[in-house]
Amino acid sequence: MIIESRELPLKHNISVKKTEKYWKGLEEGKIYKTVCKNCGKEYSPPQAECTFCRCETDWVEISGVGVVEAFTTIHTIPKGFEWSEPYTIVIARFGNVRVMGWGKNVKVGDKVRAYTAKDAAGVWKVYLEVV
Repeated sequence: MIIESRELPLKHNISVKKTEKYWKGLEEGKIYKTVCKNCGKEYSPPQAECTFCRCETDWVEISGVGVVEAFTTIHTIPKGFEWSEPYTIVIARFGNVRVMGWGKNVKVGDKVRAYTAKDAAGVWKVYLEVV
């Protein structure tokens, strides 16, 4: 049995004060992770403080080549993204962190480089390109 519900579009206000460097970095073509100053735990997406020891973190740019660990292609476009075609979300490992981004024509094990660009709606995103 299926019960049809009404459409519930959601809009969130997201505070980015503690992670502002990440968002500004995307505009500058940089992708950051954070590393705990105390225990060395690495975070991507970045966190302002370590969830293990509650210490502050340092900002470190992610670079080099990553390896695709997983991906999925979205064919059912969510509300608010009607301008979009089906798209692929990719998760790739860069050292000790995983980076999520948009990609095309990937498979698990592919080597990728990460870069930033604006999407059709003008939002800065991370893209992963097979090398």
